Amino acid sequence: MGTEISVDGTRGKLLAAIRAASTPPSVDDLATTLGLHPNSVRLHAAALRDAGLIVQRGRTDGGRGRPLTVYSATARGARIGHRNYEVLAEVLVEHLASSSDDPAAAARSAGRDWGARLAAERNDAALTPLVLNELGFEPDLRESAIELRNCPFRELVDSHQGLICALHAGMLDGLATRDGGTVSLLPFTSATTCTVRMTAESD
Repeated sequence: MGTEISVDGTRGKLLAAIRAASTPPSVDDLATTLGLHPNSVRLHAAALRDAGLIVQRGRTDGGRGRPLTVYSATARGARIGHRNYEVLAEVLVEHLASSSDDPAAAARSAGRDWGARLAAERNDAALTPLVLNELGFEPDLRESAIELRNCPFRELVDSHQGLICALHAGMLDGLATRDGGTVSLLPFTSATTCTVRMTAESD
């Protein structure tokens, strides 16, 4: 499977150049394309190879001498690269906002389905704060409330607060089906935090 390595910086550029080449490039090809010393190319290529992201082999050009070492991406290496899910989320939120008669209700329904699915898949106790932590909300548990010190959807909240908060509230609804009681979201109870109120069934 290979070792896990970072593919940022020079390694990422090297992997991208190998993927983009019309024929498997050599060390010199990559050095010229990226403006690197050949030894630097070899060093980073070795790390990518050991991680299982590229393979190297010899290529003959019809002349005498040692075959050139060339590189090509593996199936795993072909799938690794920069991701920007924020753009995808923005597209989907924009579509929801423009295509639904009641975008907030649609977002809450989607969130409720999401939360219910999470609840059905998990056996953890106190599932709601656990999921909030895993999703990056940085929950601070109080007696009957959870203060959320971070919003992992913050950039989308800035432009679509109603929809994103409705989606989050729906997720809490879905999680509450497993935890019991009721859970409600109070957006921006301070400039930097939101609050989740939790009420047990017997309350």
